[in-house]
Amino acid sequence: MKRNGKGVARFWRGLDEYAGGPEIEGLLEREFPAPPPEGDDPETRRTFLKLMGASIALAGMTGCRFPRETIVPFTDRPAGRIPGVPVRYATAFELGGAAIGVLVTSYDGRPIKIEGNPDHPASRGGTDAIAQASILGLYDPDRSRSPLERAEGGAYAPRSWRDFKKFATAHFEELRGARGEGLAILSAASSSPSLAAMRRRLLDAMPQARWYEYEPISFDAEREATRRLFGRPLRSVLEPAAADVLVCLDADLIGEHPDRVRLAREIAKRRRGEDGSLSRVYALEPGVSLTGALADHRLAVRPSRLVRLVWLLAHDLLVEHGLLRDLPGEFAGALAAAAEAVGKGPEREFVLTLAHDLAAHRGRALVVAGPRLPAAVHALAALANHALGAVGRTVAYVPDPDPDRPDHLEAIGELAERMAAGKVGTLLVLGGNPAYDAPADLDFPELLAKVPVSIHLGESQDETGRACRWHVNRAHYLESWGDARSWDGTVSVVQPLIEPLFGGKSPLELLALAAGDEAKSAHAIVRRTFAENGWDGGSETGWRRALHDGLVPSTAWPREAPAPRIGGLAEWIGVPEAAEEEGGIELVLSPDPRLWDGRFANIGWLQELPEPVTKLTWDNALLLGVQDAARLGVETGDVLRVTANGRSIELPAYVLPGQAPGAASVWLGFGRRAAGRVGDGVGADAYRLRTRAAAGFVSGVEVAKTGRREELAVTQLHWAIDARGRRERGRRAEELIREATIEHYREHPDFAKHMGHHPPLVSLFSEPIEYDGYKWGMAIDLAACTGCNACVVACQAENNIPVVGKREVINGREMHWIRVDRYFKGSPESPELAFQPVTCQQCENAPCEQVCPVAATVHSAEGLNQMVYNRCIGTRYCSNNCPYKVRRFNFFNNWKHVTPLEAMQHNPEVTLRSRGVMEKCTFCVQRIEAARHRAKLDPEEPRRRIRDGEVVPACAQACPTQAIVFGDLNDPESRVSRMHAHHRAYPILAELNVRPRNVYLAKLKNPVPDTGGTEHA
Repeated sequence: MKRNGKGVARFWRGLDEYAGGPEIEGLLEREFPAPPPEGDDPETRRTFLKLMGASIALAGMTGCRFPRETIVPFTDRPAGRIPGVPVRYATAFELGGAAIGVLVTSYDGRPIKIEGNPDHPASRGGTDAIAQASILGLYDPDRSRSPLERAEGGAYAPRSWRDFKKFATAHFEELRGARGEGLAILSAASSSPSLAAMRRRLLDAMPQARWYEYEPISFDAEREATRRLFGRPLRSVLEPAAADVLVCLDADLIGEHPDRVRLAREIAKRRRGEDGSLSRVYALEPGVSLTGALADHRLAVRPSRLVRLVWLLAHDLLVEHGLLRDLPGEFAGALAAAAEAVGKGPEREFVLTLAHDLAAHRGRALVVAGPRLPAAVHALAALANHALGAVGRTVAYVPDPDPDRPDHLEAIGELAERMAAGKVGTLLVLGGNPAYDAPADLDFPELLAKVPVSIHLGESQDETGRACRWHVNRAHYLESWGDARSWDGTVSVVQPLIEPLFGGKSPLELLALAAGDEAKSAHAIVRRTFAENGWDGGSETGWRRALHDGLVPSTAWPREAPAPRIGGLAEWIGVPEAAEEEGGIELVLSPDPRLWDGRFANIGWLQELPEPVTKLTWDNALLLGVQDAARLGVETGDVLRVTANGRSIELPAYVLPGQAPGAASVWLGFGRRAAGRVGDGVGADAYRLRTRAAAGFVSGVEVAKTGRREELAVTQLHWAIDARGRRERGRRAEELIREATIEHYREHPDFAKHMGHHPPLVSLFSEPIEYDGYKWGMAIDLAACTGCNACVVACQAENNIPVVGKREVINGREMHWIRVDRYFKGSPESPELAFQPVTCQQCENAPCEQVCPVAATVHSAEGLNQMVYNRCIGTRYCSNNCPYKVRRFNFFNNWKHVTPLEAMQHNPEVTLRSRGVMEKCTFCVQRIEAARHRAKLDPEEPRRRIRDGEVVPACAQACPTQAIVFGDLNDPESRVSRMHAHHRAYPILAELNVRPRNVYLAKLKNPVPDTGGTEHA
């Protein structure tokens, strides 16, 4: 790609724009479609008061929760407890066996908002979109309300916990008498030390029982590679902040890795160029990931070809550069043969350039392989890190918490074989949904029907719950006791913030019942684990400290630097075939960045959240590259039939720039049949194409057009800032997204300020405004923004922003107060990407204020552009006059059908907006006022000024990379003031003389100097 003299290239938003195609017209033509059908609200005021009474009774002041045996009226307020004043509790959110520390805000015993725990090593104050949205699962109206038993005829009848306990006590007592013969436990991945302890107790009581762990999104390939390479399974802990060169082989560290929140912060540290240096990131991948979007050099390559290129990389590093001594001749020969088979071409040149860069940065380089790649590739990546001196610097290893377990696919396969042979009389499913997400070649639902006694523990009666004899309602993690470990092993205590709303039970309690354990409650089990391990001395003081801090100190696993065992490695790894398959499509199966493996499909916030790269909502699609789409005659929206291994699914196409030729991608987690009223029937179930032998990549896929089309809810061209009808569309985007190489930045640190027109502060049209008190402002660093969307969900949770549904999103009526725009740069076949969060710019010379006929939008004395909702008459002149397109109009009463249970999540400090009013970002003014109140009543310094960092809007607090900074511009020492004065700082659309209060810091890139940019990408 060629750059201009300033090291800057043009951006474009989508394929229609790049190709000069038809304009996107008529997004708001249908102003008033029929409102959604009305329905009876299943919740009643009596139920709501019961739930609120239960939660208020649990209120306390210590920041720690303890079990209550009874629920009593809140007639006597606890000492020091002020109704309406929020408190925060530390707990942990676990996903796929890795936890992050979180702080949960509670109003009178009602959890409403999740933040990252700044003291926890896995979160460091940040979160991701999934963790932010997980609170909505607590108030899901489709949650199970009681245990259910399948009666004669297949219908399910509600039962009480007492009924199930009576059955389970007798049944498991009989099994204990038989030493567990015929009992199988299938558990989702969990890092809980207490669950591991209960597993040992259960197997001690029933030694013939079998325990299996299965997770559809598994990271076991690296585990198998380390077992072969080091003699035992290990887990890698990455330190990308110490790496000058980072190579990601289909590894999305920012969007997919279990430690992604911490890794995003670490990567962003080296992308700001504050010390004049910038790390260099390479990405080799078939699809476009968040890490690939950030990369300086990206190679789009189909999966089978990627495996061969890894062999070439290993050969060039280990043999040609001689970085690994005493390399066995057999292994060196295998590497040479595989490298020779790659052939010549731009892909080979890309890899050789990459290898040279790695070798030049020994001790400061890191190579990471992704979870879909085979174990052999992970072994080669580990060898490369060993040869580069990365171990102990940019990567360390910690012991695997369960070294003896089989990998997840092997475990679910072994269980299926035993079920098919009739060797499983009782199956206990602890979380997970194998009837939906088990490999399709197992036909797990049919096998489950053959098990005489099946018990499913889940928050809702999902596909697996509907296939089992018993379904037991599970407690949400915010209403149950437990513990969990982060990726590096740090222990956190999971404490409840509210009594279980529907009497749900945790896996610990169900295992205690099955094992006949003397500890019946989850609280007692966790306390016992804490004492037996001697964490923090095992004392009451240590326990209370762990609850308060959200973690147990000094519990991370010890880091190791093992030496690889290379002998015999060539025989195990093998050599990829020299001849590459011609033609055909290789399918990439990846977790959805919002719904993950499908467990969050019933959370409306995540369904309506635009996917970071495609900006697609309420659907998954077959992502095709530009070349493949042209070859197949496919356009975005064409419904395709995708066939593999004798099974087919139908889903719409999405033509995505940057997708590798010969590779198509589809997200897992859609096509649910028993998710609930939000998630049922949304998208296509890609698990139908997934088998044990092809869990990450599927070859030999056939794609055919069905002749139908489907309208997709894509938000990318909604609220476009760039003027339509321009001949040079990239020019406006170039002014919005300003970027340069690190070399250009060193020579011209103020380059960003000279890339746009800035009118003088004093003009013929307005005078500068002076602010005597506070002057609130924001700065967003584009070099650190990864497009992860955590800010969008955090804003939605904090400000009671409604979900409007797919049809209204198609109409251009999504309500998000902050959006993250995505821009392409370069050719559609191999573009670079950039993300830009856009919120209300709080203009000092605001166009919206000038046209409002009723003064519903006004300017405050502190520089905030405020909305007075009860004045708004819905003319929408302000939205038309806003150049940033950041104002949202409530066409309907989106709260009309919200149940009292769902309403419990609402933030009481933010108004619920009815239909017919304009709404927008307020800089979280409620947080500003709360900080003002605290400063005014500070006992040590009454009526003091608000200090820097005391006010953090929801978007800035959630951001894992700290790309968003907020504060008082009248304080010259504040962080936001320093960012406004930064060389890279610039406002957008400043030429309009609207005087935005926000600034952006220009994006930086670090391409290899002698390539002139990204000629291989």
